[in-house]
Amino acid sequence: MKNVQNEYRINVRFRLDRPDEKVAADYLSTLGRSKNQYIVDAVINQIRNQDHALSFSLSDIRKVVREEFQSVAITLPTETKDDAELGNDMSELDPKAVLDSLSMFD
Repeated sequence: MKNVQNEYRINVRFRLDRPDEKVAADYLSTLGRSKNQYIVDAVINQIRNQDHALSFSLSDIRKVVREEFQSVAITLPTETKDDAELGNDMSELDPKAVLDSLSMFD
């Protein structure tokens, strides 16, 4: 009877001409012997999260917020007869200032 080893091996190849794959390969090369555990943890994490809602990066969220503020800025009236009733929070809204403030989070 054959001696069955208690391990599974897989070869992974990275295409270094693709920026994301190069970054991944460079990072893994810094891990030394712990790269196996890192890959196992990453796969387990992905399996656990695949049933959850779509994941969004902070960059994705910022992009959506900027787009929404820009659409509001375009359609926002410059002056209305009800400005006095709005109070300071809306009557002093400066869409450009809001967008400029968002740029500090890049």
